[in-house]
Amino acid sequence: MIVENPVESAVESKPTSPMMLQWHACKEVAVDAVLFFRMGDFYEAFYDDACLLAKELDLTLTKRHDIPMSGIPHHTAEGYIDKLVQKGYRVAVAEQTEDPKLTKGLVKREVVRIVTPGSAISSSLVSEKANNFFASVNRVGSIFGLSFIDLSTSEFYVIELESELELLNEICRISPSEVLTSKKFLEKHDDFFNEIKKSSDCLITEIQDWHFDIQVTCNFLISHFKVHNLDGFGLKGLIPGINAAGALLQHLNESLCLPIDHINQIVTFNTSEFMTLDRITERNLELTASLINGSRKNSLLSILDNTETPMGARLLRQLIKKPLLSIEHIQKRQDAIAAFLDNPSLMERLCSLLTHVRDLERLMMKVCSGYATPRDLTALKSSFDPIFGIKNLLANHLQSSVLINEERDKLDHLPGMIALITEALVDEPPARISDGGSFRTGFHAELDELLLLSQDSKSWVANYQTRLREETGIKTLKVGFTRMFGYYIEVSKGQISRMPETFQRRQTLVNAERYITPELKNFESRILTAEERILKIEQDLFNQLREQVALYAPKVQQIAKSLALIDCLYGLAKSAMINNYTRPIVDESSILQIVDGRHPVIEASAISQKFVPNDTLLGDENNRLLIITGPNMAGKSTYIRQVALISIMAQIGSFIPAKSAHIGIIDKVFTRIGASDDLSRGQSTFMVEMTETANILNNATSKSLIILDEIGRGTSTYDGISIAWSVAEYLLTAENKQAKTLFATHYFELTKMEEKIPGAVNYHVAVNECNDQIIFLHKIVRGGTDKSYGIHVGRLAGLPLALINRAKEILVHLEENSNRKDLFEPPVLKKTQNLKVKSVQPEMQLKFF
Repeated sequence: MIVENPVESAVESKPTSPMMLQWHACKEVAVDAVLFFRMGDFYEAFYDDACLLAKELDLTLTKRHDIPMSGIPHHTAEGYIDKLVQKGYRVAVAEQTEDPKLTKGLVKREVVRIVTPGSAISSSLVSEKANNFFASVNRVGSIFGLSFIDLSTSEFYVIELESELELLNEICRISPSEVLTSKKFLEKHDDFFNEIKKSSDCLITEIQDWHFDIQVTCNFLISHFKVHNLDGFGLKGLIPGINAAGALLQHLNESLCLPIDHINQIVTFNTSEFMTLDRITERNLELTASLINGSRKNSLLSILDNTETPMGARLLRQLIKKPLLSIEHIQKRQDAIAAFLDNPSLMERLCSLLTHVRDLERLMMKVCSGYATPRDLTALKSSFDPIFGIKNLLANHLQSSVLINEERDKLDHLPGMIALITEALVDEPPARISDGGSFRTGFHAELDELLLLSQDSKSWVANYQTRLREETGIKTLKVGFTRMFGYYIEVSKGQISRMPETFQRRQTLVNAERYITPELKNFESRILTAEERILKIEQDLFNQLREQVALYAPKVQQIAKSLALIDCLYGLAKSAMINNYTRPIVDESSILQIVDGRHPVIEASAISQKFVPNDTLLGDENNRLLIITGPNMAGKSTYIRQVALISIMAQIGSFIPAKSAHIGIIDKVFTRIGASDDLSRGQSTFMVEMTETANILNNATSKSLIILDEIGRGTSTYDGISIAWSVAEYLLTAENKQAKTLFATHYFELTKMEEKIPGAVNYHVAVNECNDQIIFLHKIVRGGTDKSYGIHVGRLAGLPLALINRAKEILVHLEENSNRKDLFEPPVLKKTQNLKVKSVQPEMQLKFF
């Protein structure tokens, strides 16, 4: 759900009290956010905000002085905030920034943070196994700048792109929960943002154009990173990138009131380092999410994710979306996986150690940004307990992998940081510092004395009560305590006459009377002062401890990255072991040869039957485009998808589901699989299909892999056959466009291409026919077919028998009255017509598909 401006500023009435003046001042800072206004133990909402809370969160709506009100307890606020953010609202939190006990008059209140989907840090909305990116986009000239940040892990990236389509694909790859842009950019690229909203539940946030000015953004970044210039980050000359990054970081800090001190690095990259996977391909191949419901179940990620740490799981997700183009880096990952597989006992021991490592990136972020609790610090400490063992284990048993050795050398169990936490905090501290009891005895002398006094208070009260009973002779006398009235001595109404005159009345109840004495009052003063002092000392000590631990942030972040990669490689090795994957040969050749390849996801879910493997040969002069015919449900789509998935897995550095494979580096993978009407933009199924096909033909190279499924089926038969033939012919003959192509089709007329154009090869899905029944063998074999078996498939699907019989009669009639062999005979392509492709200008390309 996208909510652009969910809440109007409350202007129903002028403030009538100092407190409401304060509320209005906070509301001006909150702008269009729902304001949670701290009042004692509650967060209160007023005016429209109160009405919205009551409606969206099913809370009680009340009124005071004709002002609508609704409130929630402060200790349950995070859950309510998450619900509002999930519904598309922004939430501003105004806290009491002064101690009420030390303040005369109105307590000062200020907006301390504004929570949006992209700025959620410690929240149930932030997935443990996925990044929560906040992106920023802008344009200077013809270049687009994109920056994105995950506040919860401190990852901060910048990239520049040359086209709107590239920008859209990159946005979809990172899947941000929020995108920041300028008013001008939003107006000029309306279709772009409509496409983003259509493909994801992403909040679009608009700010004024001047926030993206190069002087503003550059100066802010230089000031934040405390450097003379940005050249050291690789940002020299990247004006669109600097604008995007600077505007984003400044927005987080100044507009959303969020801490950014823990953001100490910015990383630049470019798409030329990775295989190109556009958003259509990523979706069609279900790399990280299922087409059915968008969950990770039944995706490639779900099969490969055998990581043990949250950092490893997040990194694996990124690796799957960014297959490598570097042979050296691919082989380094392969060597690491092979080294793990050669040491299965090491893998078991490593697994037992990794399971005890918590989310170091997010724990350290909470420390640096001031959100950490005592339990977060002990979790951080306990996560370093296994690191010494992990380092020794890898050093002693895994010397054959260069990559593992490089990452192992970066591991450090940080004894100084561990000592800080161990010496200060008890083994099992409370959830919040305000609960008390976080620090060890002996850590702070004054704290120990005050705690001893507080602990002795119960025995003092018991002894005092016993003494008063003896002195007064009132056996039912009791000494108690309430937060409102403090300590008291209570007797029943019938015993009032026996109370000493020195006792002062404190409170009258229906059946009892409460008193205070100078001795009890003095004790109360000492105890309450001690408790306040204890809380103050513990809070100060914890803040100091947190600041000392935060100094280790750069080291912890580096260790987390190394552990994440080690965990990823271990997880890929475990996947290879479980699923019987093999190491492919990956080189700079043009070959794509797979022996007994299998679909990794379908194989894993096929419990009742064994998956049928298939071979693939593409890339040489005689095998550039495979025309695959056969009936629906026989396995054509599964086959062509598995070839793409195996190729992607190989360039991730993973082992693959095949007996063997030789895969030359593929620069781009394109898919055209299925389509549906895009009514929101007035596009029919056929228009969507043609737009996607145009994108492929305009951007494919001779090193690309193209997966085409049923091109031309969205129009009339002859039109469809003509387009399908032309597309295949283009990919076989156009200069620099002769990509490796798998072309699944029902147009058996295309099988004639094998005879006419070198490089086209016919394959079909084997079917066993017996007594008018068919059995799908799921085997891809050489040669074409002129049968579609559509009626047989209809019968398997449960169509009425009478309908099936009638369809057979019509089919026989059509076959008897048409010469099918002469149905489609395209003109021969003359050599002088051999297609030469000019570079396609961005404005000539169809933007969306």
